[in-house]
Amino acid sequence: MMKKNSKVSRRMFLKGAGGISLAIPLLQSLLPRDAWAQSASTVKRYFSLVGGYDYGHHQNWFPTLNQLSQVYTPSNGDQTIRYQALNTFTPQATSILSPMLGNRLNPYLSKMNILRGLNLHTRIAHGSGPMLGNIAASDGHDTQVTALKSLPTIDQVLGANRNFTPHSNDPLLIGNAYSYIKAAGGSVSRASSTWTKPNQLFSNLFTPGGNPIPQGGGGGVTTPAHPRRDVLTRVMEDFRRVRRGRNISTVDAQVLDNTMDRYSDILSRLGETVTSSTSGCTYSTINTSAAQTDGVASAFNYNPQSHAYAFDMYARIFAAAASCDLRRVFDLHLNIPDFFDRNSAEDFHQGHSHQPWAVIASNGNKINHQYMGEIWRLYIDSFLSRLVSELDSFEEANGRSVLDNSLVHMTLECSTVHSDYNKPCLLIGSAGGSLTTGHMIDYSRRELGAHPEQGDNFENDPSNPRFGHVYYGAHYNRSLTTILQALGVSPSDYEDPEINRFFQGRTDNLIGSQNNGISRIGGYGHIGSQASGVWYLTNAQLYTNQYARYNYNFYKNSLPFPPSSAA
Repeated sequence: MMKKNSKVSRRMFLKGAGGISLAIPLLQSLLPRDAWAQSASTVKRYFSLVGGYDYGHHQNWFPTLNQLSQVYTPSNGDQTIRYQALNTFTPQATSILSPMLGNRLNPYLSKMNILRGLNLHTRIAHGSGPMLGNIAASDGHDTQVTALKSLPTIDQVLGANRNFTPHSNDPLLIGNAYSYIKAAGGSVSRASSTWTKPNQLFSNLFTPGGNPIPQGGGGGVTTPAHPRRDVLTRVMEDFRRVRRGRNISTVDAQVLDNTMDRYSDILSRLGETVTSSTSGCTYSTINTSAAQTDGVASAFNYNPQSHAYAFDMYARIFAAAASCDLRRVFDLHLNIPDFFDRNSAEDFHQGHSHQPWAVIASNGNKINHQYMGEIWRLYIDSFLSRLVSELDSFEEANGRSVLDNSLVHMTLECSTVHSDYNKPCLLIGSAGGSLTTGHMIDYSRRELGAHPEQGDNFENDPSNPRFGHVYYGAHYNRSLTTILQALGVSPSDYEDPEINRFFQGRTDNLIGSQNNGISRIGGYGHIGSQASGVWYLTNAQLYTNQYARYNYNFYKNSLPFPPSSAA
């Protein structure tokens, strides 16, 4: 029997007779007394859902395009914000929050924030890195984006930070990677996806050397008898012993119950239970009618309409792995595949995303920008809402759910066509109470007028029906700084003094008098789109008209949030 004075490591395991082990959650009541203080700190996690292309129109993403009702001015001189409780946009439980966000997230509105008015200072058009902070990773579509230093994206910053995660194999990355990793020598390159299919992901995380992977496909293919018992079967008696222990607290007992229930649920969804004729033991096999034999090569090719089970499994596996502290950084990165293409004359990109106002007869006469929103809603309904539900079902030792102790972050490559203005940012969870929640927050500064960049095929005239609804606001990278700081990462762990030197110590008003004399920019990532001083001097009007409308004294700070959470 484990006692409070037993030496138990932070990563505890239930073990079966055959040596197979399954990680269980951190249980404070089973730790030595001298370790209690260490375990009292909240374990936080980060989840990113990142997609390529755009969401069509701002009305698809935001609950409203009107000015919000409440005003907050920070005492430190940072910009004034407007905000409004998200539940005011959903008078009925079934009301949709927005065409893209739907209503399946409605039970969690009090734990969410939707941020508006976040702009990059350049038109990148396409890129694989800007969503999580590496602006240098663009496709060269815009010649202004040159000579920038490549930076690791925030998921990799978190994964490499041993104060945030003890796991050297973080992040767990699935799909079309929009993640950039820094090597030991300092070079930065695009990260590789971890596992692509849910059955492989589960096997690697929870049953190493465990369940067999059937070969072939179609009916009649049988799974060979497994030589060893299923992990859950082999450790169940040890689990019961720990659960019955006199020294385990009520909270930790509930944590164990929740975790084992979740594993059992995952296994039941992955396969059926069979009995071996040779050993008489039971074990879980892979469901050959689902992920293993569905013919889909990777997460990138799963259709959320016809393969909803795969996204459901990704969500459940992510949540289970987080609850037992196998990983702390999780990425699902996707692009819109061509199976959504309804324009016979063009590929998806050119036929739908590039033509937001076109109507495609073969697509039910939907306006393309509406169709873009509908596509992303499929991913939100099949994956994001399930992930949030699962994370919120695990209660942790501090009395909060895993969701409450985490940040779930969704963003896209663009907002409207080729636009990095009004860039989407959805945050769910409070990172252990680090952020107030329950609001739509608008950083737009409407008093400065419409932004000159509204996105391709959108207009900057507010009276035009095709007005893009983009205003000057806050730098998008401040949302990434907000995430890093809320998760407990110190500025010294992500700030790079080699970049943004052009913005320091200026006295010429080129970027506004409010930015004269800044000695340290700090923050995360590049402010500008080039590092060449010659380029800056020959394009002074760009800086006077755009960059000078922002205050970089606050670039290093988290974004201002409402003073309290919504009721």
